[in-house]
Amino acid sequence: MSRTVGVPSIPSVPAYAFASPNGGSDAGVAKASATRIASHLPVDVPHLAFVNSTAQAAFATLDRVAQVNTYVPTVAYPNNGLAQALRAVAGAMNKGVGTRVFWVQTGGYDTHAGQAPNQANGTYSTLMSTLNDSLSAFYTDLQNQGLLSDTLLLQFSEFGRRITENASGGTDHGAASAMLVMGGSVRGGIYGTAPNLRATGDNPTLENNGGDVRYETDFRSVYARVVEDWLGASSTTVLGGDFRAGAPEFL
Repeated sequence: MSRTVGVPSIPSVPAYAFASPNGGSDAGVAKASATRIASHLPVDVPHLAFVNSTAQAAFATLDRVAQVNTYVPTVAYPNNGLAQALRAVAGAMNKGVGTRVFWVQTGGYDTHAGQAPNQANGTYSTLMSTLNDSLSAFYTDLQNQGLLSDTLLLQFSEFGRRITENASGGTDHGAASAMLVMGGSVRGGIYGTAPNLRATGDNPTLENNGGDVRYETDFRSVYARVVEDWLGASSTTVLGGDFRAGAPEFL
């Protein structure tokens, strides 16, 4: 289904506006003219009808995003990309634009060198502070708005990090990682067991000669739990298989 559904990708809410070579009132006139042109869906010219219907959907998205831009949060969000993206999500939820699923991203975690985990202003500390402060602002804002009980946030990454530091003061790609679930209906706690980090080949919780933590929970089972118990859909249809077994009971 996702292959046939168009999803807007919006890097900046304030900048998501009708592009016109003119400014001021002339830009408004240009948008109104383009809207009128797109309003005609000729049944005898299907390709033109498709283009115009797509333009209509784009104009409708512009108007909904403009509502989000008027949102005034209840807390001050940090001035970083992740926090500002979450602020936009909170605004979209507050304004009721109709979207049920939002996706935001943050980078910089591919720390093969200079990770500096023991420095207050090192790469690792900065990354963790950015994540913590952004999620904290988002959580508090939604709680103040009375939206937290209707919200589920799932954090994931496409790979983890290895246990030991490499020669460049960083950590290389790892086999296992951790996932974070946050929301008003989440049963808080740590799910799974802490691995034994004894870096020897006979340690059953490690693999690749003791370099990687062996994964304990299939990430697809977490997705299955969210799809089934939160979104009310069939996880086997969405994921193309049955991964419900072993899913953590966090909902």
